[in-house]
Amino acid sequence: MLLYIVYALWFTGFETQQAQQQLRQQWQQQVGASTGEDAQPPGGAETAAPPAGGEADTEAVPTGEDRDAGQGEDGDAGQARDASRDGLEGDAALAKMEFVRPGTAATPVRSDPLFVVDGVGYNDLTRGPGRYPDTALPGEDGNFAIAGHRTTYDAPFYDLDELRQGDEIHITDRSGTEHVYAFAERRIVEPTAAWVLADEPLDGATATLTLTTCHPRFSAAQRMVVFAELVSR
Repeated sequence: MLLYIVYALWFTGFETQQAQQQLRQQWQQQVGASTGEDAQPPGGAETAAPPAGGEADTEAVPTGEDRDAGQGEDGDAGQARDASRDGLEGDAALAKMEFVRPGTAATPVRSDPLFVVDGVGYNDLTRGPGRYPDTALPGEDGNFAIAGHRTTYDAPFYDLDELRQGDEIHITDRSGTEHVYAFAERRIVEPTAAWVLADEPLDGATATLTLTTCHPRFSAAQRMVVFAELVSR
């Protein structure tokens, strides 16, 4: 049991750190080279491993056929989105995500950028946060939805509860365009709450970023969901 805990919390974190480093290098070569962007973590900060504990493998809520009737988006539209991912090839990152608290040097959630992969399957989330299939792309109208682990696999969303009013989430797409989302609200929901992936989960918001992770820490009993609204693209 102790060996399993060591594996689940420390070795898996090392595995994801390596995957994120590879994604960062690919990003710098494929995106940063054309935009002059520096994809290295601020100050070369290392990511600390999460504290001891354990949780289930999935941080996601149901997708595709599991969504509530009338809550999902049109299948043709989703296929069109997946077919137009700005030249995404192989295992490259779909987007870069950074957390910002304007007016301060503090960086909530993570001090280093996170590179978002496309998909929320088991293997996808071992590499970092992942975009839910058929949800919007960065900066698009609709709901750009991302799942991420909270304790295992480097725990990219371990401190997701730190976000508060005034915080921003900056998403850079593969064209090098930065899209700014402002924190709107946080909710705790059941794992089956597929409505959070709907095109407009927030009333009056046409372009939304949704982040999901397990809640509480070291448990998969519920999901923490953070909503943010697009304010600049």
